[in-house]
Amino acid sequence: MTTDSNSAPDSVPDSKRSRLRATVAAIEQELARLPPEVTNDNGATAAAGLRASVADLVGQLALGPEPQYRQCPTCKHTGMRVATVCGHCWTKLTPPVAASGVVG
Repeated sequence: MTTDSNSAPDSVPDSKRSRLRATVAAIEQELARLPPEVTNDNGATAAAGLRASVADLVGQLALGPEPQYRQCPTCKHTGMRVATVCGHCWTKLTPPVAASGVVG
């Protein structure tokens, strides 16, 4: 059975990566709240080791910033915000206006 990506409960094309980004942000927030600890003989703490491991994992995941999406005005399918053509119906799309007022 095939499902249309726009009819699924997670209609954002990259919803699993979005959820992973949110999980990483929550872990980083909790790590920031850890109290300072007593250091061992080499001056390291368990929290510092955990922070380093999480930073390494985040680097390996290479999630990058959250992509931005928009809906095609013709067919209503979701696509990348910066797209110039709809990937579903091939309608030419107007470049989005940035918050600074610059097109692009």
